[in-house]
Amino acid sequence: MVASTVTPEWIDAGARSAEELHALYTGLAASTAPDAPPRILWVHAHEPHISIGASQDAESDLDLAACAEQGVPVVRRPLGGGSVWVDADQACFFLIQPRQVLARGHRHLFAVGLGIAMDVLRALGLEGVEARGQDVWVQGSKIMGTGAATLDEGCVFGASFLRHFPVERFLACVYAPSEGYRDWLRPALETGMTDCARQCPQVPAPAQVEAALQDVLARRFGIPARRIEPDRATLDQWLALGREELTDLADGQGSPSVRDGIRVNRDNHVFETRGACGRLRLHVEGSHIARIWCEDAATTAILEERLVGESPERLRVRSRLNGQLDARMVDEISARIDGLYRGIAAA
Repeated sequence: MVASTVTPEWIDAGARSAEELHALYTGLAASTAPDAPPRILWVHAHEPHISIGASQDAESDLDLAACAEQGVPVVRRPLGGGSVWVDADQACFFLIQPRQVLARGHRHLFAVGLGIAMDVLRALGLEGVEARGQDVWVQGSKIMGTGAATLDEGCVFGASFLRHFPVERFLACVYAPSEGYRDWLRPALETGMTDCARQCPQVPAPAQVEAALQDVLARRFGIPARRIEPDRATLDQWLALGREELTDLADGQGSPSVRDGIRVNRDNHVFETRGACGRLRLHVEGSHIARIWCEDAATTAILEERLVGESPERLRVRSRLNGQLDARMVDEISARIDGLYRGIAAA
């Protein structure tokens, strides 16, 4: 249970545009006073959009033309992480607390937020719920990514309950360096991600998710959250502050979430780069190569035979390919695979 001497506040912001959704929690956190109670912002997006992390470069990771074609806005959020699909079928919640009560910083905030999220999923009947890093997994697949940020005197933790994950719509928005890239990414997304529709006998209605969250909060804080309805002026103030922050973020420089690829979950990454054999495509699952391909069919046959199931580390790749390919090509391919794999840890 979270020690608390004040009653947490519940703020239902209803359905919001992509910009308003992210501006609201950003502005609320930025205007948090040192003596403010814990606040839970409950909000839905009334338009599908993709939210990218605070330091992420949208152009590197997304097909912005395809996003525009589909009418899917892209918003850079103040929270960390990678590309996240958000739509009206999800229920988003944000836990906002004063910075001073989180002596251990984001580590403590993640522990509290992840604990709340996992308790809600269990209350909804999901089994095999566990935290892996800053994500929540169910039955071996990721169901929720989370993020946190410190904004002035406030800290915010954010997550959304994924009722349905539209694989094809998200896939169409992802940057694809070649025609076959999405064909590889699709099965990785289908197995690496899950949602309530796949894990529950009956998909929980938003009202059920809300009730479960309120029950969990009451247990965690030792007292039911008090519903408050901010007046129009207060909401406008939060939105204005949040929009300023989002504008600054949008103007800032970013970098790819994962170099030359995408993180499906912490155990699945799909890459594509150019090597000595032309385009080189790689699916790393955990600490081994699950799939590999290059533009030259004969070389692909050797790579598949020698490397599938092996470690992506350079010395292991070299030892498996020595004598099978030209020495210069072995050096090039082993260095590229090793670089992509090491980039996972740095991301």
